[in-house]
Amino acid sequence: MSRPDRVLVHLASPALFVGASADGTDADTDVVTDEHGLPYLPRHRLAARLRGGASEALAVAPDLAGARDEVFGRRSSHGADRMLRLGHATLDGSVRDAVARALAGRGEPVRSVLRRSVTEAYTTLESGIEMDADGAPRPGRLRTHRVLLPGLTLSAALTWASAPGEEHWRLLARACLATTTIGLRGTRGRGRVDVRLAGDDRADPNTLTLRLATTGNGERPDLVERAPVPAAPPEGHGVGPPDTRDGTRPLRRAPPRRSAHSPCATTVCPRS
Repeated sequence: MSRPDRVLVHLASPALFVGASADGTDADTDVVTDEHGLPYLPRHRLAARLRGGASEALAVAPDLAGARDEVFGRRSSHGADRMLRLGHATLDGSVRDAVARALAGRGEPVRSVLRRSVTEAYTTLESGIEMDADGAPRPGRLRTHRVLLPGLTLSAALTWASAPGEEHWRLLARACLATTTIGLRGTRGRGRVDVRLAGDDRADPNTLTLRLATTGNGERPDLVERAPVPAAPPEGHGVGPPDTRDGTRPLRRAPPRRSAHSPCATTVCPRS
């Protein structure tokens, strides 16, 4: 199984990745876009959220604390001590190529209109208003936010400054599983994400990430062989206690004793 070479970020709810768009969208809080108007998640924000997920994963695996500092660097560090190298989380390459071809050779203002249309195709506007202590809206407090539509999947290139070991893969996989929100307003249901690792082969990202989180090498964990369960004895045969005399055959139950006062002691009882 090939090693993962990218991180997938699937948006399970509208996400608010605040930033400057290529041409502006007249929203109070805009979304960050590239030169083609396509929204993306900057690499430093993705790395910061993954590091937060790795710190949460240490609650059940404290032995990976050293691997966390090696993979993501020391806290608040953006230097060359980090093993992990991430790219921007962007839409599929075929989408970016199609948009680039559509914008090629276009002059202004057509180019700006097309870029804004591209941004609006992947986003929507949400509005909110601030309320006072009595629950009434405050005048002039209406704000609009441009958010990414749920269902989008962004992909970020994954490279390493040095060869990672199994503990580094295990930590990264657990960091992905622990990262469930990215962006602003996460406490209000925004930015819920599913982060997984993916490679060039056809392995399912969920299965691959879970295996790496367990074993660190992406292989299926070894199954523990159990002793076969003995077959049940035929109906009507007695079964003795587990510890038999010879260790293999069960003991037969002794026939019940007949009382001297029982009529069956001297006569044959008819069958009922």
